[in-house]
Amino acid sequence: MGFHLILWFFMFSRVFLLIILSFPLFNCSIHSQNCSPGWKITGFYTPLETDYKSSKRTLVDIEQNGKTLLNSEFVEKVMIEGWGKTTQNWYLGFYSGNWHKSEQPLNSLGQPLSIGQVAVDTNNIPKGSLISIPSIQGAFKNIEFIAVDVGSAIIDQHIDIYTGEGEQAKYKTWNVTGIHQVCIKG
Repeated sequence: MGFHLILWFFMFSRVFLLIILSFPLFNCSIHSQNCSPGWKITGFYTPLETDYKSSKRTLVDIEQNGKTLLNSEFVEKVMIEGWGKTTQNWYLGFYSGNWHKSEQPLNSLGQPLSIGQVAVDTNNIPKGSLISIPSIQGAFKNIEFIAVDVGSAIIDQHIDIYTGEGEQAKYKTWNVTGIHQVCIKG
């Protein structure tokens, strides 16, 4: 009799634990969240010109600031990522087909870009929306993101997470990339 009671308790506790652990997956509408699977998650970061060792230079015409020579590999990366930090400690941005200079990397609202901000397709997610990605791992696992940026490659169910500056931030972009469930608070 004692053995059957122990076996029953073991089986029941495993089922109970499974139900408790999977509760957020069944009820993602808690706290007025709208959750859906199949979102493409990528990351973007701010490259540092000091990380590029090529001697090849590119002449960049910065809106309202004139022309300057910068590392060619760095300039190419800024065209992809949006902003980069120069060796002179100011930021070079590329958007709307023009080069820009700033004291900080900026989001599409003209505010400083920071960890926890994401770029979205505003046809699917309004700017200012709070977003969670329950299955994401690593440094961004428990962050509540805010939609404040856009990008020409961010279309439909695609979210691009800002991961910071430099090589470590570049590696973090690889860690967040994948297909995930996304919950939008609204």
